Amino acid sequence: MAGGIVLTADDLVRRAVIQVLACQFRLSIESIERAYRLDFRSYFAHELQELKRLEQDGLVELQPDGIVVTPKGRLLVRIVCMVFDRYLREGRQQARYSKVM
Repeated sequence: MAGGIVLTADDLVRRAVIQVLACQFRLSIESIERAYRLDFRSYFAHELQELKRLEQDGLVELQPDGIVVTPKGRLLVRIVCMVFDRYLREGRQQARYSKVM
């Protein structure tokens, strides 16, 4: 008997974005667009707005071709990745807060 969960296309693209940011600290928008055949800026419009706040805090740099986690942001990369976690966002809407540490 096999167990597990079925991942949606949305789950797969979000997982890829989170893995790249967490491991490489630099995301190429074009690479995600090619791999998942989507318009990154449209697909992640809400997330890009949230990242602007993190950019003001010095955690990320939003560049025309990608997202870079700054050295300061590397210490808090989980916060950056949380922006792309749809399930966490849905949980926050219910609970109104989320623990980072």
